[in-house]
Amino acid sequence: MIKQTADVIIIGGGVTGLSTALHLKELGVEDVLIVERHYIGSGQSGRAAGVIRGTVRHPTVSDTQLEGQVFFQSFKERFSIPIEVNRIGYMLVGYNRDRAHIEETISVARNAGCDLKEIDAKDAEELQPGLGTKDDSIYVYEPGGIYVDPMSATYALSLAAKKMGVRFMEGCEVGDIQVNEGKVTGVKSTMGNFDTPKILIATSVWGQPQLAKLGLDVPVRPHIAEMGFFQVGPGSQDRLRRIIFDSRAKLYMRPEGERQIFLGRREDYYEQKNGDPIDPDNYKQTANYHSLNEMHRNLQITLPFMKNGFVHRTYACTYDFTPDHMPILDKAEAIEGLYYAVGFSGGGFSTSPWVGKRMAAFIANGNKSSDLEVFRSERFAEGQDIEWDNTPANYN
Repeated sequence: MIKQTADVIIIGGGVTGLSTALHLKELGVEDVLIVERHYIGSGQSGRAAGVIRGTVRHPTVSDTQLEGQVFFQSFKERFSIPIEVNRIGYMLVGYNRDRAHIEETISVARNAGCDLKEIDAKDAEELQPGLGTKDDSIYVYEPGGIYVDPMSATYALSLAAKKMGVRFMEGCEVGDIQVNEGKVTGVKSTMGNFDTPKILIATSVWGQPQLAKLGLDVPVRPHIAEMGFFQVGPGSQDRLRRIIFDSRAKLYMRPEGERQIFLGRREDYYEQKNGDPIDPDNYKQTANYHSLNEMHRNLQITLPFMKNGFVHRTYACTYDFTPDHMPILDKAEAIEGLYYAVGFSGGGFSTSPWVGKRMAAFIANGNKSSDLEVFRSERFAEGQDIEWDNTPANYN
């Protein structure tokens, strides 16, 4: 018989929910239940880039990344579960006209504890043979930049959580969150009702309608992000060897095996361009031709040898965007016991260790740390959007 009570129920079986569950158990919370309507990691978590770099122009956001690097690099030792961590370094490439902005990024990230420095074109070419270098460009390198396979890491997190006693209900869709006299009492689901005094909503873009039903209006909107896996041309010995964000090309990339490149675009908009509503449960889950054509063309700015490369495969997924592309980590003031972590805008994987640790403390003992306050829901109404772009947000 399924136990129908829990000390904390986490709705959503992605990296945010898994990390929070792990940290709740470490804080001594006895009964933690994760409820996932599909399978663990089936949403954004399994489709992330898996890149974690401390090079960020905001001290708290940089800290989220640095903590993520430590977490995944020490995961095997901590949980006796192996994760393949690729510590190959991260390179930021931008226009020299943006020097002041990029130098501020270096200063802020360095003060947060990130090891990074500006390098010249020669050093950049040595780190990444075949890199497109120009006189009008600036290069920054972070040796500690890493990437992991996101789905493998998500599965490893689930194994660690189960090892610590976290319970899982997969294939279980939550309907209404039950509230009585201003307090959470439980949830209704396709597998029955579950009683609990505390709930964390960690369901990406699906969290917004869940919260709206309870009278909470959070500025989280769905956006379709398109990714491509590009392969070097037949017979080519060229390879992508580093994680790179090239603002000249508006692309970020990392290796995918020996011959392929995982490629994503920087997209500077909040609402969908054509204004059409997005159904996160019903959309084309491959990238469009025009997007791939643009990505391939711009990739040649970064890696000219990819002129003869080709598209190997593609996918698209739904991101839960906020106006400043940073998450909302908070609780409902009018409903005791209701917490939420949504709006990660594509950055949920890299921040999950940091977020999980702090949300767990918030849920378990009411300890809302000062750094968690940065991501409060009210910041948008207060005009306190988080400014974190490493290069200017708007450019031609």
